[in-house]
Amino acid sequence: MDWWKPVHVEKYIKNNYVKRCFIERESKTFSRIKQKENKMTEAKNQTFGEVSWDQNPSGFDKKNNKDLFLRLDDGNNELRLVTQPFQQLVHKYKKDANDKFGQKVACSAIHGSCPVCDMGDKAKPRWLVGVISRKTGTYKVLDISWAVFSSIKNLNQNPKWGDPNLYDINIFVNKNGGATGYYSVQPLPKEPLSASDQLIKDNVDLDDLKRRCTPPTPEQVQKRLDRINGVDGSNGSKTNNNKPVQAPKQVDMSDDGDDEFPAYGSAE
Repeated sequence: MDWWKPVHVEKYIKNNYVKRCFIERESKTFSRIKQKENKMTEAKNQTFGEVSWDQNPSGFDKKNNKDLFLRLDDGNNELRLVTQPFQQLVHKYKKDANDKFGQKVACSAIHGSCPVCDMGDKAKPRWLVGVISRKTGTYKVLDISWAVFSSIKNLNQNPKWGDPNLYDINIFVNKNGGATGYYSVQPLPKEPLSASDQLIKDNVDLDDLKRRCTPPTPEQVQKRLDRINGVDGSNGSKTNNNKPVQAPKQVDMSDDGDDEFPAYGSAE
């Protein structure tokens, strides 16, 4: 998954050696202080002691989880890649013919079985990438398909562009472009990270990306399917209708790289 190499911020500091050392030392000190403050804030938001069985664990609120993911808009989406890609295998599950878009369900085949594989659907690779959204100036997680991944990989292999960490990219979304023209990736002029960009990059939680790409167990996959199909896990009965669970429809996943992906290691 190593399609680019990390770049050290000192490359862009063009002053004398003493000043460079001083700036680097102060940057690391500020970064450590900021990390400590973030951890303290996170701890204050945690719930300790007795909780109810139906309460979401602190730190895994579904609204916050969804806000973490970058939803690509129609047209231009400028961003900066700040992590390497994290690979996963994903199914696209549609519970019935009226389900237009379907929902992503991670594959559990690595554990010996997968309920969605058993329905005849083949999982496809997808990648999670940490990015800085130029629209909001904040850190986001981008879920990409092979179409976007391969385009960035091609930029990395192009000697005129190279490492995609060295410049912003624009992912242009054309919702009328079909499977092959839905996304187009365009490189933007090379620029070093700003001080605020570098701070965001230094504080990226790589363990969170690893956790999100960890294959779920077959039991976790079945639990997610039950939730999608409106099945009450306590007694196996339907909560919305009496229609039988159908095998997932085969759908193209090239047009869904911007919606939320479940965090099986947490609330799922």
